[in-house]
Formats: sequence, C-alpha cells, structure tokens
Amino acid sequence: MNTVGEKEHKVLMVSRGYLDVSGVEEVESYSETSVVAVSSMGAFSVEGEGIRIDSFSAESGRLVVRGKIDGLFYYGDESGKKKRFGFSRTKGS
Repeated sequence: MNTVGEKEHKVLMVSRGYLDVSGVEEVESYSETSVVAVSSMGAFSVEGEGIRIDSFSAESGRLVVRGKIDGLFYYGDESGKKKRFGFSRTKGS
C-alpha cells in the first residue's frame, strides 16, 4: 500500500512492444537497449532492442516506452542484483 504523497506504481505491457508505467519519479538513463528509472517502488530497468521513450512526465509520473522489450527488472535490495519480473527472452524469439 502506498504512503501519503507516494504515487501508485502500475505497469501495463502490450505485446512486449509497448510499456506504460505509472509512479515513475525519474529516468536515470536510456539508450537503444535499455531505460533505467526510479519509481515509487524502487529502481527498475526495461531492456530490449530499438527501445525508445515515447513520453515521460515527472509531474504525472507516467513513462511510456516502445520497442522490442525483452525484460523488465527491479533492483530490490542492497546487492543491486537484478530481479527478473514476469518473462524472459527465449532462444529464437
């Protein structure tokens, strides 16, 4: 549950080509292969090919990413290790 002033964090992915994330506080870095951002639930990265930011609003906390999305990772502890969320790229895909 969110605390007062904390934006709700939601993730909507469509066909691994469109990602709409709410509760994003900042985008730390981005390239054609990844976007690293910080949300109300911690740091995360989106990785793949042809990745681009369609839009980002720090005011609303909404981030929209398009491209071939191969993975969504959260960095949940002090070790800084990635924690895969939901799916992974398979050979031949």
